[in-house]
Amino acid sequence: MSKVTFYERLKGWQEQWRQLVEALQARGAEATIVMGPSATSKQIAEAESRLGMLLPTELKELLIYGGAEGYVVWSIMADVLIPFGVSGDLGWSLQALEFPDFWEETMSEQKRFLGFYHAGNGDMLLLDLESHADQPAVVHWDHETNEFQLLAGSLTDFLDRVTALYGIGAESWQYEPFLDHLGINVNSANARRWTNWINDFLHLTLEEARDDLRLLIRYAEVRGAAQQELRDAFAAHDPQAVFQAWMQRIDQEKDKNIRNSLMEYAGVMNGQYAADWVRSLWTLPEQERINSAVLANLTASCLPEEEGLNRVWTELERAEQEKRLNGYMANCWLKPFRSRRVIEWMCERKRVSYPYDGWDQLFAISNPSAEDVIRWLNGNGVQRQVVITALARFANPADIFTDREQVQQARMLLNEELERAVIKKEKNMIGGALLALNELQWNESNTR
Repeated sequence: MSKVTFYERLKGWQEQWRQLVEALQARGAEATIVMGPSATSKQIAEAESRLGMLLPTELKELLIYGGAEGYVVWSIMADVLIPFGVSGDLGWSLQALEFPDFWEETMSEQKRFLGFYHAGNGDMLLLDLESHADQPAVVHWDHETNEFQLLAGSLTDFLDRVTALYGIGAESWQYEPFLDHLGINVNSANARRWTNWINDFLHLTLEEARDDLRLLIRYAEVRGAAQQELRDAFAAHDPQAVFQAWMQRIDQEKDKNIRNSLMEYAGVMNGQYAADWVRSLWTLPEQERINSAVLANLTASCLPEEEGLNRVWTELERAEQEKRLNGYMANCWLKPFRSRRVIEWMCERKRVSYPYDGWDQLFAISNPSAEDVIRWLNGNGVQRQVVITALARFANPADIFTDREQVQQARMLLNEELERAVIKKEKNMIGGALLALNELQWNESNTR
């Protein structure tokens, strides 16, 4: 391949990378592109001297025309249903060129694999110098398993394929869904699924999807279900049709994690219209039930609060009888309700006990009142520790404490607890709670 041809292809890739980063940023994803200045003849000569070899033609052209360093890194928001969980990490670096030892000193002495890029987790992208002198194959090395995986027959081929898949990489699990015996396969079923998804993420609009339930569900998948505009768009359709459309989509999904998320989305979008479906999920034998966290979210989203809480409490009381109940389990089942009734349930029979991890989170998220906080600060040792830790978790203490007298009473109880504290960890915990209340008082004094 001539230099001009490589230069033209490189400019085409760079333009695609820039457009990708701009589009991802416009959708709220984190995305960065860096294209450093061209490697100089002196820098390349120094690298060749350090390595004891002439650099392959393709690599040298990449460093000259693409820059001594270049990378594209991106990640999509956690609340969208991205297939395979992939993210972007594509790059190279003159400074990264090395012969790794791969846990064995003899491997570096063989000088077969030349590393040109380090993934964030320690994996590496390599050139297999035995495959071709000027156009060596690109190989991936997994730092955990010490295994090698062919990605492409040349650097040009690698950049073509990874660019077609929107810059995925550079950790081993990022490539796995798209690999066959010839490396990355951009025409595989998984590759088509991924490119269809990312195209919809980048280009599908709510206006385009508004009148088509199938497209609305797709929009929810690629953009997340939290938007009020999206909920309003679903509300404009017949509720039964909306519910049936969600059930059809859920039945089609094979990926367990995405299926679970789709079920939660269906609960949010259908609300009470999905109540009978949620009740049917509760009737399944325990070994056939869906994920507990998913069932809890659906129960809170779709059933009347009293019915939903009673179902969950029955589940937790059985665990309590079997001595399996702990804070993490209670938090998983009850936090979706965000109900003060949960705090009352926690007080019954003194359910909260050591270790209290999870109970503090549950208290903080269950819409506590100032009276609850003060009562727990006057409670037993475990209750005091739970509420002290929870105080630092309140998103906005002003929603709990409505007047200065309540704040002063809580501060007095915290100071008494601070005097009793012995170990540093306890003192730091109480200090954090006091700080939250001090900031609240400071805000009050400055808003009068």
